[in-house]
Amino acid sequence: MTRLPLLFAIIALGLSVVCAGEARAQDSKAVVHPPGVVGDLGQTNPDALIASQLWLAELYEREGRIDEAIHTYEAALLSILQFRGQGHISMAEPMVRVARLTQDPETRTRWLESAVRIAEVAWQAGDDRLVTLRLELARARQG
Repeated sequence: MTRLPLLFAIIALGLSVVCAGEARAQDSKAVVHPPGVVGDLGQTNPDALIASQLWLAELYEREGRIDEAIHTYEAALLSILQFRGQGHISMAEPMVRVARLTQDPETRTRWLESAVRIAEVAWQAGDDRLVTLRLELARARQG
């Protein structure tokens, strides 16, 4: 008889977990995904999405379309954050690109500081890329 309340508790817990899982599944279906290629790539191949965003940002940059380049690099950074996680080393290069395109010295410095923090975790202390990045940050801080 003492096992019966425990059994009911386990069944109730199991049912609540199942119901919560179904509700979460329904919620995820309700999320609005961007239409077209971007939304499809994000759902099926996040790496292809990120690569296409970075390619497009570089194209805008080469064409001198600075605002569009910055916006597209930022979109790529959001995709990297979503699919690879915060602080992933692949965030460093787009951050540097945004910093170089940014006119405001304070904003440029913040972008470079973020890139350096990420690079310091991923690259060895004497890595030429890290040294170069630190020098660029030092120049940005000086104005």
